[in-house]
Amino acid sequence: MAPDSKDMPKRYGWNTPVTAPGPDGGLMLRSIKAIIKDPLTYLTQSHADHGSIIQFPIPKPATYSIGSAVGAREVLVAQQQETSKQTLQYRNLALVTGEGLLTAETQAWRPRRRMLQPAFHREMVALTEGHVIAGLAQLDKQWQIATEAGTAIVDMDEAMMTLALEITCNALFGLDVSGEATELTSATLTALHGVVARAQNPLALPIAIPTPNNWRMSRAIHRLDEAVSEIIQAREQDRLPSDSPIRDMLDVLLDPDLEIPLTSKQIRDEIATFIVAGHETVASALTWAWDLLVRNPSELERLREEPDRAQLIFDESLRLYPPAWVITRRISADLEVEGIEIPAKSLVIVSPWVIHRNAEVWDEPLAFRPERFKNGVPQLGYLPFGAGPRLCIGREMARLEGAMILRHIATNWTLSAIHNERTPIEASVTLRPVGGLPLRISRVAN
Repeated sequence: MAPDSKDMPKRYGWNTPVTAPGPDGGLMLRSIKAIIKDPLTYLTQSHADHGSIIQFPIPKPATYSIGSAVGAREVLVAQQQETSKQTLQYRNLALVTGEGLLTAETQAWRPRRRMLQPAFHREMVALTEGHVIAGLAQLDKQWQIATEAGTAIVDMDEAMMTLALEITCNALFGLDVSGEATELTSATLTALHGVVARAQNPLALPIAIPTPNNWRMSRAIHRLDEAVSEIIQAREQDRLPSDSPIRDMLDVLLDPDLEIPLTSKQIRDEIATFIVAGHETVASALTWAWDLLVRNPSELERLREEPDRAQLIFDESLRLYPPAWVITRRISADLEVEGIEIPAKSLVIVSPWVIHRNAEVWDEPLAFRPERFKNGVPQLGYLPFGAGPRLCIGREMARLEGAMILRHIATNWTLSAIHNERTPIEASVTLRPVGGLPLRISRVAN
């Protein structure tokens, strides 16, 4: 049943029932520019004011936000069969990635997930170490040149994006993109900015109509399509032996002996999905890890002395700055979540950003405390990779990559902030630092 509140309206427009507390409609409308500029603060404050499950004053569809660990598990795990990804978030993202593993509906997703799982087995994850080492060697060379005079200022956000893309393309597709990484990361960010712009504009025109945003987005998608074609052509010229015991993701996708071979579009969509999602999320997590470390220099020094802490630091960074800060689902049947009735066809927003800051789940939730992960990753209240059947397929590969990169750079390089101001956050498809993350670097003396 809905909470008993005399102040709650009974219905919004289009006969939408009100079943949960939430912010005032007039105030929300007057604050729309501030909400678009800083949705993280609005979400956090709304839950602080109204509780763990709130309903926004939106007439259609009925829109709810989940800010509790129990509620998130109920939607993403226990009752996931009653949800779908038919939401504005994933429809706009599909303009870039197509109907790949990230955006596909369950009927198409389930067999694709089973097909791709071998590319993420333990042996393949272990092989990623070699690609991370190679990528870090390349980064060291670039930074050695930059610091010949002693120190240099680098944009750590750009550096992590480039490094993560090179590792992803080598590990999943067997392709060296070091010469094109900057261009590809730029195209990725442009495309994702276009996704957010469309989500924020209720009157967004079809992407075929050349508005300025659509034009930039289309050009970026075209560059991604070119990259996909280059990846496929390179593999067709150098196929792995048919009896090879190790098969990367690209070999799985191109396997002509699949029970139902994939179409060219299906192959394109999976490659594009992993170009975008496979590196952008890891890069975001690493960037915020460095931001946390340089603002907590005792933790940075401790990491240098105790390199094995890298995994704890990466996991804690994912808690404080989850790259996927919201997860959306469309509800296909009436649900009850923590006593709140959520009617069919509603939009549900699960916010890792809010849940990871919930004091009922986390002790001192705003504090940077890597020790909290010493006993492992909790099953409830921690969802930087999602939860349930649609848990990110590359989770273990991402955690391995993140810890290795933190450990190596902290051991071999000295890093420091160049200003004392807090780094502003852009809540795009993932969380990004506004203006990048410039840091001062120098080589650690032998």
